[in-house]
Amino acid sequence: MKKLLVLFSLFILQWTGTAQAAGGYAIELTPAENNLRDQQSLQRGAILFSNYCMACHSAKYMRYNRIARNLGWSDEEVVDKMAHGLNKVVDNVEKRMPDGIALKVLGADAPDLSLMGRLRGSDYVYTFLTGYYEDEKGNWNNHVLTGTAMPNVLEGIKRHSSEEDFQQVARDLTNFIEYIGEPSKVDRWDLAPKVIAFLLVLLLLTYLLKKEYWRDIKKH
Repeated sequence: MKKLLVLFSLFILQWTGTAQAAGGYAIELTPAENNLRDQQSLQRGAILFSNYCMACHSAKYMRYNRIARNLGWSDEEVVDKMAHGLNKVVDNVEKRMPDGIALKVLGADAPDLSLMGRLRGSDYVYTFLTGYYEDEKGNWNNHVLTGTAMPNVLEGIKRHSSEEDFQQVARDLTNFIEYIGEPSKVDRWDLAPKVIAFLLVLLLLTYLLKKEYWRDIKKH
């Protein structure tokens, strides 16, 4: 029994370590400290995403009605707050700019952001959003992605906000981008302890059953 528990623990630790190592970067990232359970933050992030990101970026793997269900909005509210009445609640979250315009204006196509939070991690997204600076020529650049074609869309907010308020804006937007990357993540977190408890009970029952079988075998 002890050996089985040790093996099970080693498996969990190895899996966790591998998952953390896969998200490593050569650059130093600022912790986002966002909270997927903070529904108000997610709502603010969704509005920020609509107002500052959706001109160029889509989140095509998400539908408005899924966002409404997870963020505590009605169908009418999500269409009003994010789509501004231009889309149906069953539509996917698509960018507003026609195809090809971003390539002509910015020199690069804007990527879909559906899986950006899952691919890069929330710390990367947050550090990118807060990492803009003006170079010697007066052009915007980014500490995370040098030479990025993306404008500093949050410049106006930063200019007219305190540093703390701006960081909260970036955190809210990061929170929403992480959420759309895996909408069921919080549900998975809540389910995980139940699954582990079930597996431990099953392990105990299997061990007791094994002892019962071997006791009968040894008698013969």
